[in-house]
Amino acid sequence: GWLDVARNTDHPRLLMYSHWLTAALVAVAYISSGHPTRDGLVGEIHIASGLVVAALLLVRLPLRFIYHRNLPQHTISVLQKKAAAIMQYTLYGCMALIPLTGYLALAGETSAFSVFGFALPLSAPAGFSHTVGQIHPLLGNLFLSLAGLHAAAALAHHFYYKDGTLKSMLPFKR
Repeated sequence: GWLDVARNTDHPRLLMYSHWLTAALVAVAYISSGHPTRDGLVGEIHIASGLVVAALLLVRLPLRFIYHRNLPQHTISVLQKKAAAIMQYTLYGCMALIPLTGYLALAGETSAFSVFGFALPLSAPAGFSHTVGQIHPLLGNLFLSLAGLHAAAALAHHFYYKDGTLKSMLPFKR
């Protein structure tokens, strides 16, 4: 099943699939970033991808806490273990804060916005949009920078340490 541990790995399939789907959606959100209220379809794609990232977070967080102790530990040192934990908490925090600040920024700019025909319930205090509108892209850039470091660490584990970290998160293996 989806919660079963995948073959040759210690990660549940749903955690792996939601990880890679989140990565793809973050890329879509970044590529489609701009000004959602003025960018038409591209703005809808940006907001839709952000909403799905937020929804996936609601799936990923419980799984992460349920399986936390059973996940493979590929760290080399105590310092690496602490750095990995800080990175993961920061990435999860960004996944929560970026959609929230995006929603608040959008709500501060307009009272009506539809994503693929579905009207979003928007409400935010007056004057709130400007501040939050500046925080949202800063968090997005921070998140992408951290995701890049996360990917670099996975590649280092794969090519330098050769410890199976990257392979443990791949749902399809040879």
